[in-house]
Amino acid sequence: MKATIIFLLLAQVSWAGPFQQRGLFDFMLEDEASGIGPEEHAPELPELEPLGPVCPFRCQCHLRVVQCSDLELGTNPLKSSGIENGAFQGMKKLSYIRIADTNITSIPQGLPPSLTELHLDGNKISRVDSASLKGLNNLAKLGLSFNSISAVDNGSLANTPHLRELHLDNNKLTKVPGGLAEHKYIQ
Repeated sequence: MKATIIFLLLAQVSWAGPFQQRGLFDFMLEDEASGIGPEEHAPELPELEPLGPVCPFRCQCHLRVVQCSDLELGTNPLKSSGIENGAFQGMKKLSYIRIADTNITSIPQGLPPSLTELHLDGNKISRVDSASLKGLNNLAKLGLSFNSISAVDNGSLANTPHLRELHLDNNKLTKVPGGLAEHKYIQ
């Protein structure tokens, strides 16, 4: 009986896989200790799964502190009436909002002036008027693709002096929006 138990324990050890680096300091183990010479190469190991949580997109993670400036509200059954004026009031450091693939019909009012990116792609927005981008002086990226925009009112883009990217593809525009030449940063 003891021989059978010992055999089973030894059998499990012999089925153990090759060493895989799991920690930061595992690189300190020398190849010499493994018996692999400079001309010999170890067999390729499968890609390792992350050992812990991964820092979310657009966030900075330090130890147990996660700092994000992401607000993702896309692919919800939101309507324009579901976003009250001032809903984002008090979010003074928010730099990114994405409300894509919803049912909103206008650009939300009262967005934080700290925004650098606003993505409203895949909605039912029909017009960009002068009030819709008011106060967004820091906005660098504006995504309005895949909407129903047929007009961009004169002067509406003047509220975004630092605009670098403007996405208006797949809309119902019949002319190029006025005021684009005044944007020296647009790429």
